[in-house]
Amino acid sequence: MMEHMDQTQIEIQMLSGRLMFAIRQEGAVLLGYEGKDMQIEVPERIELPSAERTVEVTEIAPKAFFNSRTVSRIALPPTVRRVGDWAFSHCPMLKQVVMWEGKCELGRGLFEEDHSLRYMILRSTAAKAENDDAKMDEKSYGALLAAAATTLEAPYLVSTMRENESEWLKLWDQRLSAILDLDDMEGFTELVLCGEEDYGSRENDPKEFLQKKRWRKVRLCFLRLLHDEKLADANKTRLQDYLRAHTKGCESEETWLFLKKERAEDMAYLQLFTELGCVDGNNIDDCISDLSGRQPQMRAYLLKWQQEFLPERDFFSALSL
Repeated sequence: MMEHMDQTQIEIQMLSGRLMFAIRQEGAVLLGYEGKDMQIEVPERIELPSAERTVEVTEIAPKAFFNSRTVSRIALPPTVRRVGDWAFSHCPMLKQVVMWEGKCELGRGLFEEDHSLRYMILRSTAAKAENDDAKMDEKSYGALLAAAATTLEAPYLVSTMRENESEWLKLWDQRLSAILDLDDMEGFTELVLCGEEDYGSRENDPKEFLQKKRWRKVRLCFLRLLHDEKLADANKTRLQDYLRAHTKGCESEETWLFLKKERAEDMAYLQLFTELGCVDGNNIDDCISDLSGRQPQMRAYLLKWQQEFLPERDFFSALSL
């Protein structure tokens, strides 16, 4: 359903909200969204009832979806050639954005504070080229691209152009290595000095600060190992070693804590955790006992793993009960 607001603006009604457009000479601009929809499909063209014609949607305005609290997926049409600053920022539920491969001007801070973002999918309108088989699959590239825009904090890697993929991955891995090289407490003194009025808050707690920094490293290590295209052996070993050094029973347990809180129902993460040797006969009992009823899938997986790979220990553990 459409409403003609005036000569330059149009609203499109969604299931639980509305998209607002401005009609300009070069095309339609999505100005903003209001509502409670979970999925947004931005149309490719807008009908102009009074003029009996249609115009392409060519631009997403700055802050168009800013602070949309319910939206989990946004899909843009291939006609969009510019996305304004902070267009999708501060969307706590946003998990996936679908865009199209090709030239598109991207603004600053597009996904700022979008901590749930998992995939930035790039679709292609072109026919598949002979060398496309050498490219990463859409999901892997989308996961690494989303991380570049968020956790990796590498906006220079965020683009809708998939050219020289090997070089792009090399830059991605260089950024990850630089993050792993950082001292975990770097920046804490500046944080405290700049936030004296919040002294004693969680943000200024050294333990909270330390855990946040390590969780970031753990999150990136897991992600790159799960999407390990063109990952050099030396880099792979470093990521694996980092995860093993922070598992259950180590001096710091961020690998375990991250997995338990954020990926307890993600089978790919659970399998990688056990394949890397992050769980063994020394910590399996502590891992299982540390799980609550809120992680039934993770608990069931570890119990099954224990029965399969540590059957003798499982037998004696049962006797002790």
